[in-house]
Amino acid sequence: MKALNLILVAVAIFLFSSVVYAKGETYKDAENLLDAGDYTKAEDVLKNLISSEPNNARYHQLLGDAYRKGGRLGDALLEYEKAKKLGGENAELLKSIGTTHKWMKNYDDAAASYKRALQLNPGDVEAKVDLETLELKRGFSLKAMAGGWEADYTKESYEVMLSYGGVDKLDLNAGYSYADQVYYSRHKFYANGYYFYNPNSYLKLNLAYKDYNYPIDPAAQKPNPDSNSYHTVPIIELEVSHWLRKDLRGTLAYEYFRPSFFHDKDSTANNHKVSAELYYITSFEPLRFKLMYALLRDPDSKKTEIKGRNNPNTSPGVAASTDIQYQTQYLLGVGAEYVRGKWNAEFKYLPNRDLDSSYRYSLLAGVGYEFTDKITGRFDYVYDEYSSESNYPGKTAKVYLASVFYKLNPTIDLGVGYKFIDLPTQDDNAGFLTIAYKTGLGF
Repeated sequence: MKALNLILVAVAIFLFSSVVYAKGETYKDAENLLDAGDYTKAEDVLKNLISSEPNNARYHQLLGDAYRKGGRLGDALLEYEKAKKLGGENAELLKSIGTTHKWMKNYDDAAASYKRALQLNPGDVEAKVDLETLELKRGFSLKAMAGGWEADYTKESYEVMLSYGGVDKLDLNAGYSYADQVYYSRHKFYANGYYFYNPNSYLKLNLAYKDYNYPIDPAAQKPNPDSNSYHTVPIIELEVSHWLRKDLRGTLAYEYFRPSFFHDKDSTANNHKVSAELYYITSFEPLRFKLMYALLRDPDSKKTEIKGRNNPNTSPGVAASTDIQYQTQYLLGVGAEYVRGKWNAEFKYLPNRDLDSSYRYSLLAGVGYEFTDKITGRFDYVYDEYSSESNYPGKTAKVYLASVFYKLNPTIDLGVGYKFIDLPTQDDNAGFLTIAYKTGLGF
């Protein structure tokens, strides 16, 4: 009898534990996991629920949300189609389908889904805003920036960029920028295009032209440009970024640039740069790691053309040739990223980050927080230690940058910030302002 009682108690405990465990795997739990950014755990819960109720449309719809938020856009559409077949159309489902198509750059399909959602529920404000935002995105956008908006040592710069998103799977940009880098000024013209051949996987072509000037100002103690100083630099860059698995992305880029020299404008150098990155999402999904590599052949001795130049240090006189160093520079860096809810943070360690032996190593860190749907804040920090080959061996430089970005309305985005620069020779600061205007005009 005692043994039978023990067996009954054990069975009761097992049944109670099973009920508690099953109770934990609920639709609400999956929703909470999605809100917390634990997309993989949400997928596991929903798959268990679907195995018990394969014809439950709500489960398939929420699993589609988990896939979409986790970046698995093709899988998301499959689950949404299952939900639509099992439970029919509803505005929430169609908005999710529209957003997935928008992220996949299928703008026509996205617009059709938002319009259908409004037909089912004409009072759905979110669907109306989504459709208006999409139409704005498909037109021309103009962005203007002034000041020191990047986490670097630039104090004064200006940029104007025109973008167009009216073609499915294409993002097109063109612009002009000016920067005063203390010892030189630079004008830059550029145009680039991204072709998204798969969700979040793309091919990129970038064309640019830079024009440098070195105002010699003895009062400001600016040094004379040396014979390696660039004058004009045409650039062509090709890049491919592909998701090898759902948790692993690889990026490979090749850049070719052929500068002429400030003191020797008829001569040109031949340069090749290859860079690569692996991006891995860990089993703890908010945590990601990066491995970065870059190689620069600066310049290529077989294709560089040097014709001689006027000697800037003697007058009259002609140097036998422009002084060129043929060398190969490289870096191998690591990084980490944390993305969860309203928070995102990143950290990078890069030796020789400019590929010119000026820095021994650099630390780059940033953290961002989404205060509201309209307001985002960010803080960036840069720490550089100069190499023994630089003008400031062993010394350090730092940048502190605080930024706030505000979506004024669907048409206008604003950004403001302040940057403090700590250099071996001086301290400085700079503010910035950015304005982005989506015209909605296109063809």
